[in-house]
Amino acid sequence: MKKIIFITAIIFLSLFGQNIMAQSVNPSMVFDEETFDYGKIDEKGGSVEHKFVFTNTGSTPIIINNVSASCGCTNPDWSKNPVAPGGKGFVSAVFNPLGRPGIFNKSITITSNAENSPVIIHILGEVIEKLPTIEEKYRYVMDEIRLNTSNVHFSDIFSNETKTMEIGIVNTSDKNVEVTFDKNRNIPPYITTVIKPQTLKPGDVGTIFITYNATLKNDWDYVYDRIFLSVNGVYNPNNKITVSAVIKEKFTEEQLKNPPAIEFLNDMVYDFGTIKQGDKIEYSFNFKNTGKTDLIIRKTKASCGCTAISPQDKVIKPGQESNIKVIFDSNGKSGTQTKTITVITNIPGKLNGQDLSVKILTLKGVVETQK
Repeated sequence: MKKIIFITAIIFLSLFGQNIMAQSVNPSMVFDEETFDYGKIDEKGGSVEHKFVFTNTGSTPIIINNVSASCGCTNPDWSKNPVAPGGKGFVSAVFNPLGRPGIFNKSITITSNAENSPVIIHILGEVIEKLPTIEEKYRYVMDEIRLNTSNVHFSDIFSNETKTMEIGIVNTSDKNVEVTFDKNRNIPPYITTVIKPQTLKPGDVGTIFITYNATLKNDWDYVYDRIFLSVNGVYNPNNKITVSAVIKEKFTEEQLKNPPAIEFLNDMVYDFGTIKQGDKIEYSFNFKNTGKTDLIIRKTKASCGCTAISPQDKVIKPGQESNIKVIFDSNGKSGTQTKTITVITNIPGKLNGQDLSVKILTLKGVVETQK
């Protein structure tokens, strides 16, 4: 009986000793806290930081291999040197609240040689959105008033369409201000404007309504105009608003089913080689309508005033051939030249995200300066 008790005691002490040895040899990472609540923080108050402190409760050093955050808004740092047994290390989290209003809960994963690796810690809180100041909201100064934008862009407006956009306006002076559009600089008939109210008291906000009638404009692709505001009847050339548009064609079902098509019979890029400054290059881009209905050349425009464009025909019947003649004047030019000609047609649809109605022709070469 005594022998059995003795053997049992030896086995128990052996197992207990092994357990103690394992606990003492393997490093272990124990944090003072694994979650930190920032509470409410200001969105524009700048980044906030919290340092998580841990203790190595093992008997061999802890080496942190990697620290990764669940969000790019959190930038972690950590103890780069081994943390000795009984020593303390850290993992810090820097959180940037800008552009992140609302409640947040982000995790940080620490990978190390500790027996309890990986360890995950958390930061949480609520970002309070900071409303923009008058200066931030209305950035464009025009004498006694400010606008939230000085550019109105009617993107992809159809040629038979009318659209309206708004501009915010505020009186930042201490007197009443009357805002109108300058009468001495005509606003084109396809643009109409309304200002409500026209007279703004100090601190009052209003709205400028700008309406664009693409039918009256009767143009294609990218176009722009400038209109001018008068403040208290005084003209200032700096008080201008740019009104731009990209005018597209509205296709019918019949046009979609039976579209025209354009096939260029020579290359869409013409390399004229090397020429002397002052020389003129003439070239014709030949093409054919391989579609089922009339091909219409809506518009041609060059990337440079040095390039003249002359389409032979504006309407090309199915099966008919035609050309676009281009003349490049190298006067005043030198070195490598690349000039583009944009051709707007009535071809519907897209290919690889590009409008089939738009074709780009290119002239390129080198202009040598006269010695």
